[in-house]
Amino acid sequence: MQVYGLLVIRNEGDIIRTNVLYHLSLGLDRILIIDNGSSDGTDRVLRELGKDPRVRWTRDKGPWNAGDFFTKLAREAFREGADWVVPIDADEFWYAPRGSLRSVLEESEAGALRARSVTFIQRREQEKSSPEALLHMTRRVPEPVASERGSRKLARELVESQQVANVEIESRKWISRPTSAIEMFRGNHRVEGVAGLKRVTDEIILLHALLRSQARFRAKVDGAQRSEEAGRKPGQSSHLMRWMRLRDEGQLKQEWAANSYAGDYLDVYGVRRKTVFDPTLRDAVVPFLDNSRDEEVHEKRPLWRRVMKRA
Repeated sequence: MQVYGLLVIRNEGDIIRTNVLYHLSLGLDRILIIDNGSSDGTDRVLRELGKDPRVRWTRDKGPWNAGDFFTKLAREAFREGADWVVPIDADEFWYAPRGSLRSVLEESEAGALRARSVTFIQRREQEKSSPEALLHMTRRVPEPVASERGSRKLARELVESQQVANVEIESRKWISRPTSAIEMFRGNHRVEGVAGLKRVTDEIILLHALLRSQARFRAKVDGAQRSEEAGRKPGQSSHLMRWMRLRDEGQLKQEWAANSYAGDYLDVYGVRRKTVFDPTLRDAVVPFLDNSRDEEVHEKRPLWRRVMKRA
């Protein structure tokens, strides 16, 4: 069985190494990556990762259209003999809580598996993006709001009216058997042209680090501008368009408070919302953080702190 990971990224230099190493550890046979014109050093990380023959990446400087990019990679994987394709965003980590991803796929007769996404929340004071920022994403909401067919419009309305935060919304994404006609749509919330029936699974979940820092939040807002310039279709990237509007209205600080925790709580436009402790994402990624960064931080500490640490 051949399992291919598919990644479409732009300016994810802080997290892409951790993401790729994590997914290779799950037993993916190959990871195909399109870098859409990154300017933050992502390409340097990809060149290093590309020394592993399982990792292959190309660059595309055209307009951002993740659905088209994922479709292209999925069909490429099909031509190379892939049995399954696993679409991955840079802030997503596929996880099998009771076994292994490969074993779940080996035992499945479905043409595509739909898994729920669990969104993890960042601490309020996290200003900069770094691999280590993931270590603080140890909280989630106890009861997310579903955004399935029939309730997606309601979930969007609740966010738009500032009654719930984006991190409170639950979504589902697909792992699929590829074909020559497979088509993936933006966000991987929909897939067509797969070989076989579609099934829902609870044996796989997607750990999602949606807003991992204030800097990343602002970068997503800037990305909304690019999406609009690229001629987005109606309904696409609606959350990004909303954030761009909030930026223009001077409300990004309040929006960050609604989507980050201080103590145990979100502050959703005047309403404190309790979160629960969940270290699943932290524990999953910690073996794949860049130890050299830890050493750099260590060497900048006062000498007495370094001595205490060695002791």
